[in-house]
Amino acid sequence: MGQNFKCFFLLCFLILLYVCGLLIFAKGFLLKRVVVERNSTCKVDFAMQSDMHGEKGCWMHVRYKKAIIIVIDALRYDFASFDPTANDSIPYKNRLTFIKNSLMKPNNAKLYKFIADPPTTTLQRLKGLTTGSLPTFVDAGSNFASSEITEDNFIDQLIGHNKRIKFLGDDTWIGLFPNRFNKQFPFPSFNVKDLHTVDDGVLKHLFKEQSKNDWEVLVAHFLGVDHCGHRYGPNHPAMRDKLSQMNDMIRNVTRSMKDDTILFVMGDHGMTKTGDHGGDSKDELEAALFVYSPAQITSQHNLWKERDTISQIDFVPTISLLLGIPIPFSNLGQVIEELFTHCPWWQTSSDIKKVYHSTKALRLNAKQISYYLTSYYEYSSDFPIQKYYELQNLLDHAEKDLQALVTAMVKDGATRDITEDLKILRGHYIEYISQVGKICKGIWAKFDMMSISIGILTLLLAISTNIYYIRISDSSEVPNTVVILILYCVVYLTYAMFQTFFVGETLSAFMVYILAIVGIVMIWILTYNFSAPEAVAETCLSLNINNIFSWMIMLLYFVLFFSNSFVVHEDSVTLFFTQTLTWIFCFKSIQSFLVKYDTAQLDQKAKRHKTQHKTYDIMRTLTQPSILAIFVTLLLNVLVRFSSNFRACREEQWTCSLSLFLYPLASLPEELTSYRNVRYFFSVGCVIFFLLSIRKYVKHSGNFQGNSAGIICIKYIYPICGVAIVLHWALQGLPQPILDALPVWQQIFLPRLVYILLFISFIATTIKPLTIHLLPKQEKFSVQADGTVIPQVYNKLKQNFKDEKEAEHPPIVFGLGTTYSSALINFVVIFYLLLVLLLGDGPSPSLLFAFLSVWLFLEVYTASGTFTKMVFSGDESSGFGLTKACKVNNIWPPVVFMSTLFATLFYSTGHQATVPSIKWESAFTGFHGDFDYNIIPAILITLNTFAAEVFYSILCPLLVIWPLTDGLFLKSMAAKKEEPGHWKGDFLLLEDEDVFKQMLFRLFSSMFLFQGIKVFGSMCAAALHRRHLMVWKIFAPRFVFAAVSSFAVFTFTLLTYLIIINIHHALTRWVKQLEHKKKK
Repeated sequence: MGQNFKCFFLLCFLILLYVCGLLIFAKGFLLKRVVVERNSTCKVDFAMQSDMHGEKGCWMHVRYKKAIIIVIDALRYDFASFDPTANDSIPYKNRLTFIKNSLMKPNNAKLYKFIADPPTTTLQRLKGLTTGSLPTFVDAGSNFASSEITEDNFIDQLIGHNKRIKFLGDDTWIGLFPNRFNKQFPFPSFNVKDLHTVDDGVLKHLFKEQSKNDWEVLVAHFLGVDHCGHRYGPNHPAMRDKLSQMNDMIRNVTRSMKDDTILFVMGDHGMTKTGDHGGDSKDELEAALFVYSPAQITSQHNLWKERDTISQIDFVPTISLLLGIPIPFSNLGQVIEELFTHCPWWQTSSDIKKVYHSTKALRLNAKQISYYLTSYYEYSSDFPIQKYYELQNLLDHAEKDLQALVTAMVKDGATRDITEDLKILRGHYIEYISQVGKICKGIWAKFDMMSISIGILTLLLAISTNIYYIRISDSSEVPNTVVILILYCVVYLTYAMFQTFFVGETLSAFMVYILAIVGIVMIWILTYNFSAPEAVAETCLSLNINNIFSWMIMLLYFVLFFSNSFVVHEDSVTLFFTQTLTWIFCFKSIQSFLVKYDTAQLDQKAKRHKTQHKTYDIMRTLTQPSILAIFVTLLLNVLVRFSSNFRACREEQWTCSLSLFLYPLASLPEELTSYRNVRYFFSVGCVIFFLLSIRKYVKHSGNFQGNSAGIICIKYIYPICGVAIVLHWALQGLPQPILDALPVWQQIFLPRLVYILLFISFIATTIKPLTIHLLPKQEKFSVQADGTVIPQVYNKLKQNFKDEKEAEHPPIVFGLGTTYSSALINFVVIFYLLLVLLLGDGPSPSLLFAFLSVWLFLEVYTASGTFTKMVFSGDESSGFGLTKACKVNNIWPPVVFMSTLFATLFYSTGHQATVPSIKWESAFTGFHGDFDYNIIPAILITLNTFAAEVFYSILCPLLVIWPLTDGLFLKSMAAKKEEPGHWKGDFLLLEDEDVFKQMLFRLFSSMFLFQGIKVFGSMCAAALHRRHLMVWKIFAPRFVFAAVSSFAVFTFTLLTYLIIINIHHALTRWVKQLEHKKKK
């Protein structure tokens, strides 16, 4: 128990080092932008009221007294624009007919391509639409933790100027603006499976509230289009119905509008072909903005080409000036100038009035940005000083020209030259605004290089400690130097965390750097000088062909993180690495057969058979170990290659086409109905095949006897879970109206049944993990009255006479040779069923292919390992040859293979290292939504996204256990006939607890090392390319996914370690009980 606890503690401490390094680096790399906590006011020196018409505003006169803002979540631009060439069968095309008809009156209606700034998540877009500022990449992580906006925004400006606001719809607004609305009707927004609750709730109150006179601004946020995209994708009949509903809503809203009201209908972002969003692809960025008023909103003929594409942050200064309130202080958007070319109070219109009025709006916009830029420059030194003065000179020059033009207009009247000068001046203001925006985008996030460097050094320290762990794993006792190392690392971590999170850049980090470098050097000295007594184990530092190839793959993996092309095509590269390693192990196994397989030990009968029959026996050739190794490797490559059919596509993968396995079953086109059935039954067949394979293996191993908890689960509970899962898939394949008509409990019953049964199975198999069965002796004696009483009594007396001798015979136990493997397989089945439930019917077959690939690899690995020599050299006369063989076998190469295999599986489960590839709908598997806490959906989404890492962590212990069991090649390679009772299987692990502990510790340390080097590569690449054009599109997301992936592996590896130790302790108790009974 003491040794196991020490190993567990060492692994936990290693994880602590990795986690601290990642958190320190993330603090320096994923910084939020500098927020200037100032608000705009009416008392500014650049605003002058000289219009002498309209209601007096703050910086300009009030153009509209009321505004209606309708947000249709995920309203992509092509949903709103009319395409006369589009096929009517496309659900999302030409459904908003009211917009098309309104655009026939161009003075009353405008449609813009409304470009969102990534990340395209709803909460971040709402921040941009209300503040006019730009979000950073790290803000996407807070999409489900909407905190109050304290930065200046037009909502607070409206309230500050006594404007009454009503709100209806997405409750995200309530989290961002608590206690701001005079009247509110919020509805929960997180349930993406619910297409109607939010929209129907808004429609229930919208028209009634609009008809009242107790508001100046009315905000309505609809979610049905977005949820329809998440659930079915845009190309589904449900999208047609939802867009038609929105069309009727817009028409009804405009019917009761007055001339003093303006309507904005907008999308906060778009959606991909699969209905996802969060990234920066064209379909995600291009939303729609429709502007309408019964009164004229723009002049008939403008003197410049009107923009058809605007940024979303342009909405903030536009609505602010139209309603007569100040533009929010931190706004970087540009007013939509054509909306300021007309005033209803003009008796006559002229070109000068048009240009002057729009130029005035642009000037106010530019001055506001100038004030913000000056304040930002005071807070942060990131803005280039030379560029700052150049832009300031441009604005000052434009101000002087404006004053000269105003004087000329008053003195000389309107002339053509003044009109042209105004157009030039207008261009200067536009140039100033656009230049500031571009520069701010480039320097928006300030990187904390001190935290970044400390994070990198901390991870180097963790990797060095990890290698030292592997080095000492051959020792039966933990060296005393480990205590010194841990104390030193604790001191370093204390300094590093205090410096990073409490002190910052106010003090020099020199001491932290020195401690890290000294610690790394010290660890490598300890690693180099360490030598365990009777050390025979090969480690990852040993020089042999397996290690060389494994380290080449590992180093290539590390280096290629610095290439954006590799990150984009990582799914293909990891597939290549995996297939390469399979053939290396295949050649190694063939070499083992050719070099170590002693033909002199072949069965003599087989030799005579060969000499007597000269005919060629093809079956004998095909069943040779080398040929079998090639066949198994080929099959393994086929499975790995076939799993690539389930991969998702990145935006940058131009030649990639989305797999039909990744579409929701209900959203497949009608012409693919037959394929829908094929796909469903194929997925069902994979679940059945998996369960039957497990059942067959357990039977073959002799673990199917008795009524232990594990056997009951395999016999009854797992099949029930499988049936519930496939029925749930069938339910999800029903047409949307039919599924939504079902009661909620019927929609969530089957997944919850699976959750409950799997939880019970996990608890039961944890309490009673063993699947072995002791055959009881026959105690009772009965006499049959058939005339043979005397012979029966004689036989019984004879049996009793031999009891003493019989008692010396060992008990008969079923499944004792596969105790560890069969018990672990129980937990593998539990997690397999949980993961296929969350993945859905489409990607779930990839888990079966991964499981079969692992099984085939284990056979090849077992055949190519060091233990082969001991098996055929007679080393197991002591009964412990296999355990010793596993002890000396190098675990690093198979860990590298398993890690690359499951890195490939990450992509084969329909994921990519991008935000849009996250399957948010998995949060509602077994739940209808409306969560009080986000912990449950967070767990479900994490399990779905990192299903490969979870499965990898549970399966990896088989690398230690499987070589001890009776595998495929062991039977085919047997050079001598085994004596009854000679084979002990993985029961040998019980005979030497030190060896068992060393193997597990070496295995898990090697797994951590691979993950550490992998995340270290993504970390260094992100730091090096922090000013790269694609850093927030490629390198930053890859680092985030690598970090969370490592957390998943660390967590579930510790869980697996506890599972294995629990099995070991249960077997120890069982053996002691058996010995106790035998003594009695």
